[in-house]
Amino acid sequence: MHVNKDFVKITAAYAIGVMVFFYLVWSLLSLALPEAQLDIVRALSTSFGINLPDDLMVRTSMGLRAVGVVAIISFLSIGLIVLNVFFSAIITARIIQPKIPLLTSSRGVLSTTWNGGRHFVLVRMSNFHKCDLVDVNLNVVLTVEEEREGGEQFMCYLPVHEFTPPRVLFMSKKMPWSIAVPADAHLSNSLASDYHFKPGEPITASFAANKKIIKVRRCLQILIQGMDADSNAKFVIQRKIMVDEQNGENYTLHLHRGNFKSLPLQIDDPADLEKFAE
Repeated sequence: MHVNKDFVKITAAYAIGVMVFFYLVWSLLSLALPEAQLDIVRALSTSFGINLPDDLMVRTSMGLRAVGVVAIISFLSIGLIVLNVFFSAIITARIIQPKIPLLTSSRGVLSTTWNGGRHFVLVRMSNFHKCDLVDVNLNVVLTVEEEREGGEQFMCYLPVHEFTPPRVLFMSKKMPWSIAVPADAHLSNSLASDYHFKPGEPITASFAANKKIIKVRRCLQILIQGMDADSNAKFVIQRKIMVDEQNGENYTLHLHRGNFKSLPLQIDDPADLEKFAE
């Protein structure tokens, strides 16, 4: 179980502050108005949302026992606040903003039959949410991770523009889609004006001139954003599809070769997204 240290520190500081403030207010008011101790106890306990017997604090001396009572009251109050915050967050995350099961295939396909013999990296996608999704926008970048001679490591992002579909206005339930990324494309960013992305062939060129690459890994990062038509809640989903890697002279293609199998317009099993044909 992961413990958030900042949350623990803030909660502890808040608890100590509440206890100190409670005790000081109680002590000062008791000194100023000794005849009104019962009313003070009622006021303070009500402000903390805890109902105490009327004579509990009056019968308690102002020593260590009183400090213990203050500490218990404070911790109970803070516990109620923390539980309320957590349950509010759970309700917001799971009900008001539900998790959207918009799924993609875990692997892509290197296809030559998608469109006129051109090479494309295809990734299957489908909406398994209980309702339709609207205004779904996609962004794709190619990440290239290099290990160079001398132990140098480098990672670069190359935006992909000529892919389809960049936007889906209405994504019906359980309807399969194919994200098609050109697999013979010239990409560019501020470091490279003409990076040739052509999976299926060994990777020989490095981003840096006169640098010898030892190992290279490439993957497609897909960012999907849209809105749930039922609750109007926005969602953001990130998917990572491994493309290929080169280790010395050994080249490994992580994509299937061939094409995805044809599917009906409505599918019930997410495993159908993984079906492909040689």
